[in-house]
Amino acid sequence: MRENAVFTNLLLIGTFIFAGCAPTEQVSSTNGLVKVTLQTDWYAQAEHGGFYQAFAEGYYEDFGLDVTILPGGPNTMAAQKTATGKVEFAIGRADDVVLQASNGVPILIVGAFMQHDPQAILVHEESSVNNFEDLDGRSVMTTPGAAMIKYLEKRFDITIETTPVDYGMSRFLADKEFIQQCFITSEPYYIRKEGANPKTLLIADSGYDPYRVMYTSKTFALKNTDVVKAFVEASVKGWKSYISGPRDKANEMIAKGNPKMTEEFLSYSLNAMIENQLISGYQDEDQTGLIDSDRMQKLIDDLFNLGVIEKKILSRDLAPISFLPEYLREMSGKK
Repeated sequence: MRENAVFTNLLLIGTFIFAGCAPTEQVSSTNGLVKVTLQTDWYAQAEHGGFYQAFAEGYYEDFGLDVTILPGGPNTMAAQKTATGKVEFAIGRADDVVLQASNGVPILIVGAFMQHDPQAILVHEESSVNNFEDLDGRSVMTTPGAAMIKYLEKRFDITIETTPVDYGMSRFLADKEFIQQCFITSEPYYIRKEGANPKTLLIADSGYDPYRVMYTSKTFALKNTDVVKAFVEASVKGWKSYISGPRDKANEMIAKGNPKMTEEFLSYSLNAMIENQLISGYQDEDQTGLIDSDRMQKLIDDLFNLGVIEKKILSRDLAPISFLPEYLREMSGKK
C-alpha cells in the first residue's frame, strides 16, 4: 500500500505509450472456471485480507472464478498492467486511479474494498501537534506532490514543508518533533515496539477521503461484464468474512507470501481496520464494497480544484455502480 503517485503516474504514461498493445479481450477457462489475476499494490498483508479470504474460503470458485493473487511491491505498475491486459484486476487508492484515468489510461473502478483510506500523519504523543491546523509551518516526510498535503494546506489555510519519504522510521524514532506520513494499520505498531508513543491524524478525518478500490480495464469490463460482477461480489463477500472471521486460512496465505506478517502484526492491522471502520464505513449500515457516486465526484472535483488533474471527469464514467451487487446499487441509489 505504499505509493508515489507523481512518479508512478509519469512512469506509467511513458510505459503505457511504449507498450502499444491493446488489453486482452478474451478470458481463458480451465475446468469450467474463468481464470483472472488480481494485482495488489503491495506485499501480502492484512490490508488485502478480504481477497485472500475469498480465495481461501472458495468464494471465487463459487462465483465461477479461478483467481491468482499477484502481490505487489515498489513500482508494481498495476494500472499499466491492467490497461494493457497483463492482469484483469488491480487495487489501489481512488485518487491515484483518478489521476491515471484523467491522463487517458483506460481503466474503470468497479468497487471499493476500503471505504476510508488508512493513510495518516504520524507524530509523537509528546508532540504539540494535535490537529491538522497544528501542521502549519511544520515539515512532513511524505510522498512528493501528495494530493493530501495540497488538500490540507487549502482546507486549513496552512503551509506544510515536505521531505521526500524514505519509508523508514529511524528519523522519527530519533526526533520527538519529527512528522511523517504513515498507515494507521502499520507504522504505529512498529513504533510502539521500539518503545515510542505514536499519535496519528487520520487523513480521512480532514475531509480528504479517497476509497481504496478495485479496478479493471474498460475493454475487459465491456467484454466480460459478468466476470467483473462475479469478481466484485465474491471479493466483497471475502472482505465481510475476513472482518468477521474466522480468518486463519487467509492469514496463513498472507504470512506464507510475506514472512513479516506475524500473527501479532496481522491482528494489530485487523483491529486498526475495524476500530477505524475502514472497511465497513462510518454509517450504521455496512457499506463494504460500496461506491457512492456523489462522494466519488467530490474527490474528482477536489483533485481538479487542487490542480492535481487538468481534466475533470465524471464519476459515472470512471466508477459506474453497475458492477456492484444489487443490494449495494440500491444502497447507493438511496444516498
